[in-house]
Amino acid sequence: MDRQVRRRQSEPRGSVSLASARGRKRWRHILLRAAASGLFVVAALVFLAPLLIVVITALQPESAIIQRGPAALPEQFTLSNFGQAWGQGDLGRYYLNSFLILVVKVPLGVVVTALAAYPLATMRFRARKFLLVLLLVGLGVPQVIALYPLLIMVSKIGLSGSLWSLLLPYIAFGTPFEVLVMRGAFAGIPRELLEAARVDGASERYIWARVCIPLVLPAIASLVILDGVATWNEFVIALALLSNQSSYTLPLGINNLIGEFTSSYTELEAGALICILPMVILFFVTRRYLIRGMAAGAVKG
Repeated sequence: MDRQVRRRQSEPRGSVSLASARGRKRWRHILLRAAASGLFVVAALVFLAPLLIVVITALQPESAIIQRGPAALPEQFTLSNFGQAWGQGDLGRYYLNSFLILVVKVPLGVVVTALAAYPLATMRFRARKFLLVLLLVGLGVPQVIALYPLLIMVSKIGLSGSLWSLLLPYIAFGTPFEVLVMRGAFAGIPRELLEAARVDGASERYIWARVCIPLVLPAIASLVILDGVATWNEFVIALALLSNQSSYTLPLGINNLIGEFTSSYTELEAGALICILPMVILFFVTRRYLIRGMAAGAVKG
């Protein structure tokens, strides 16, 4: 015991203060991590609470929702709401419409934005900065402002009420963000590689298709995911342009489940789950490519 006391007394004061400072720093780090984790948990609960209420409501009978409310824990479960929503809402037809516009618009939009982003990232010309400013301005234009001009344009080209009237507006509103992402991805390609291809006699079209596109596939994958989700869930433009009910997309079909005087909330929430389920599965399956592609498109440019 006396030896330990003597050893402590013989230790320099500087080492004791340094050890105490390290201990305080470690505890401060632990407390900060705990606070950050708690904040993330609270934020996750806030964002997941509406989805949880939708799921609970869709799995309960209508009478249970009326008696106990949508936030109460369910006493019995049923899947009949999904069948009723699918049949009464004619969601099969709207699923097909959304799928058709998705498989046409997303690949076409990615090709157009990749073609537009390539010269902005790899070439130098006078109007380059001006075009970049226009893209930034395009990001801030609300869709609501363009609805009336869109109605006039669609009627002039003879596509009023048609499902394909959505194609050009969807591409136009998605172009600014997608071009900026693809420009960042193209700017990350070493310039020496492009110059070597030009010295070998390769055309710009060949360089774009055979040299650049394989190198920016992660960014293209992320754009396909984001653009697909945005196209699948779009509501405002479709509501303004589609007057024929047979051409409705899935969000408009879900909106039809809301009656003028009465609504079945269980069928409505079941229809909402049917609508979002494909995109949720797509996100969880491809989230790795989404993160990698967004990082690739944001490093340079």
